[in-house]
Amino acid sequence: MRIISTALLVLCAILTVTAAVFLTVDGNLARITGWYSFKPGMPLFTAENTQRLDSVQWMRIKDLHDTIECSRETDGTWWITHPFRDRLNPTVAATILAFTEKARVVDTLPYNKVTRSRMREYGVQSKPHTITLKAPETPGGNDLTTIARYTLGSASPWLADAGDGKSVIPTTYLRTDFYGKDKRIHVVSGNILSLFREGLLSLRDPRPLLFAPEALREMRIISHQSEGESTVILRRISAETPWNITAPCITAADQDKVNNMAASFVGMTAVKVEDNSQVTPQGELRHTIEFITEGAEPVVMKLYSSFSSAADGQPLCHATVNNRPVVFTLQAEPRVSRKGSYSRIVNSICNLPVLPARSMAQIKSGSGTVYTSELPLSLAELRSLKFSDIIDRDVERVVLRVHDSNDSLKMLLIPGDVENEVNDVWMYALGNQPYAKAEEVVVRRFLNGLSNIPVRGVEADLAPGENYKEFIARYGLDNPFYSLYIRPKSCQYRAMLFGIDLPLVKDRDARIFYISRYKDPATGKFKWVGMERGGNTIYWLSTRLTRTFSLDSNSWRARNLVNFPISALRHLTLGFSQAPLRLTYDYIGESWEGKLGEEDVTPRINPHRAQYYVRQLQKLKVSEWLDKDDEYALHSLQNPVFSVKIDLELTDYSDAEAVVMDSSELDHDSLTPEFGDSRKDKAEDALTERTETDAALRDAALMERSTHRQTITIEVAPSEEASDKPFFYGRVVETGELFIIPFDDAQGLAGSILDM
Repeated sequence: MRIISTALLVLCAILTVTAAVFLTVDGNLARITGWYSFKPGMPLFTAENTQRLDSVQWMRIKDLHDTIECSRETDGTWWITHPFRDRLNPTVAATILAFTEKARVVDTLPYNKVTRSRMREYGVQSKPHTITLKAPETPGGNDLTTIARYTLGSASPWLADAGDGKSVIPTTYLRTDFYGKDKRIHVVSGNILSLFREGLLSLRDPRPLLFAPEALREMRIISHQSEGESTVILRRISAETPWNITAPCITAADQDKVNNMAASFVGMTAVKVEDNSQVTPQGELRHTIEFITEGAEPVVMKLYSSFSSAADGQPLCHATVNNRPVVFTLQAEPRVSRKGSYSRIVNSICNLPVLPARSMAQIKSGSGTVYTSELPLSLAELRSLKFSDIIDRDVERVVLRVHDSNDSLKMLLIPGDVENEVNDVWMYALGNQPYAKAEEVVVRRFLNGLSNIPVRGVEADLAPGENYKEFIARYGLDNPFYSLYIRPKSCQYRAMLFGIDLPLVKDRDARIFYISRYKDPATGKFKWVGMERGGNTIYWLSTRLTRTFSLDSNSWRARNLVNFPISALRHLTLGFSQAPLRLTYDYIGESWEGKLGEEDVTPRINPHRAQYYVRQLQKLKVSEWLDKDDEYALHSLQNPVFSVKIDLELTDYSDAEAVVMDSSELDHDSLTPEFGDSRKDKAEDALTERTETDAALRDAALMERSTHRQTITIEVAPSEEASDKPFFYGRVVETGELFIIPFDDAQGLAGSILDM
């Protein structure tokens, strides 16, 4: 009896170990029973296994001719490991995993009806595709266990409910031995047979390059030409910093072009991927591009000259990358010509400031298709054609100085207060004249033009080892016609350190630009050229930019005709052709009194019209300030048709303003080619001046201010010149200043304030 008991125990132990082995390998005991109960509508695999599909790390796909094995690396990329190493198309892996998860049993064919001929008809023998998926046995472990295995047959003629009660999806014949030696054939929802239409070796990733554009730090572009090689090197420190060209010269890169080019390389898709052991790249090597990304090995791509497809004549080209044993066939040029009227229409649409930059780039490239002939791979295409990268809102001081002249233009930004709704104000001064309010639109246009008006071309680059002084002297920039000084705003975030107010971030250094007039020896014509001090590139400037370098006060002066607070208004006299209307305003009581000639018209004054008239007068802007001796304006104003006289009583803040302007004044003599006080001296000066300014402003706020009276008389007359747009000339009688105002604004000055 003991022998029998021992034998039974041994048999039970063997069965237990066998079951454990099958559980470890396949995750189920159906391998022992050889049968699994499938019912229509149930998932092909258990919920426990489908939940582990996200952790699948190994995949094998077999057909009648080939077998490929793939593994997923830690970054999520799938690679073919057998029979060669190459990147798997990520769409293939994602589609297989999705099909495995969502496949539902539609029907099961009875085993006794599955004959050999019918098995060939269902495709499970004649054209099968067997897929095996493995995941870690334990989370984070190295040992893998099979969680799904099945053989795909042919597409079945039935359609299955998609689950929403409205749409249907195709179905596929399928057999799985995951649950044992089960030879039944099932009809399951879904169909992924199109993945294998071109064979297993076509499952390679058609994208030659795979990296995140923001991780890219350097690109080296070597162009192979008959006359020799040329290299362009682009670098950036981080994803937030701009691209710069460091070879063959040091200059700024066109940020949009470089970023779009990097995105184009990542989005590039081959029309064919072939083994390099079977295909030799056709044509001559044109470009070698090296991509260096953060934390990864460099990837080198080679582009060859284009050739015509034998099938349809489409221009194609071959390409290779150093980390994949394949030859890519890329589209070299679009089928539709980019020249002529088509090109003009596309460019016109893309230049409209309506579509996002990426959408416009896709329109230009043909709905996202990347053509190798349209990649900007030369220095001329990649370099920036902007004179500077200055952002107008970051500037606080500007000085424009003219060669051999005592006149200079100084501009200064007086910061506002957002909380108290006080706007920034630009002030300007010419020569030794006092500061006056500048027209902000004109100042912004001037600063904006430095970076947004494209230069006409690049005149010269400083060659490595070339003498800098001789280089700039060749173009007259050692003694420039214009010297432009620009100081960025100081750091707004400050802290007290040892009792001294210091910026938390180092203030940016001032920048100086030189502009000169240069005679081109090749053409004999004069052109404007310019460069930044310390730069390596001399640009041929557009006259659209140089025309903004004006020392005419009328160009910078604020366009507001009058500037006064309504609290200062005492009298307003409107000079009509018959009798003048004289109005008296009480700011405290918000009341009006008036006389038309000798007649008291106070009851007829409409206070709402009067208030509106004053507000419009305060907002009135001239179209253009004129010289005081403009003969056309003086001739028209001999017989003015209307006049406005404003009597004001203004509070005097001139002493406080003088302190502010003096503390903000720039040392004019410091603007030299060797410009630059020490940073320490500048900081000490700024701190001292800031203290004086604050004290002056406190005193100005606390003390009683004196007042003074001011009268402003404006006369207007219609222009006698023939013009499509009629306008009026105007004059400020007290100062003799002449101006032009639009026809409609001049008519508004004669608006009615009295009720009939």
